Amino acid sequence: MKLKFNALKVDEIEQEMGASIEECIQNTSVNSLAIFVKNGLVDENGIHGVNRTTAINAIDEYLKNHDKDDLVMDIMGALIDGGFLSRDLNIAKLKEIKNARMVQVNEQIENLAK
Repeated sequence: MKLKFNALKVDEIEQEMGASIEECIQNTSVNSLAIFVKNGLVDENGIHGVNRTTAINAIDEYLKNHDKDDLVMDIMGALIDGGFLSRDLNIAKLKEIKNARMVQVNEQIENLAK
């Protein structure tokens, strides 16, 4: 999923959600994610921003191979790239930590099953 945010798109998100972008990213409801994708998705024709139905369909397609946490981190990464969240946030490291934690949890589950 190719996401890109500029000042116009971030303003639209903030206006629609009635909060600052920092507050908006904390809301991980499907509605909130759809608003982010609707405003940030760059489609196959290079068009920036899509309608809600296209955004929801893109989320469904994305979730076939990823999870909601991955989508939130990808949105955050695009906001960081656009300069709307701190560039000190290391999304790649956050993803590594998430993956390592999931390995630990799965190992613990397997050990309990034995």
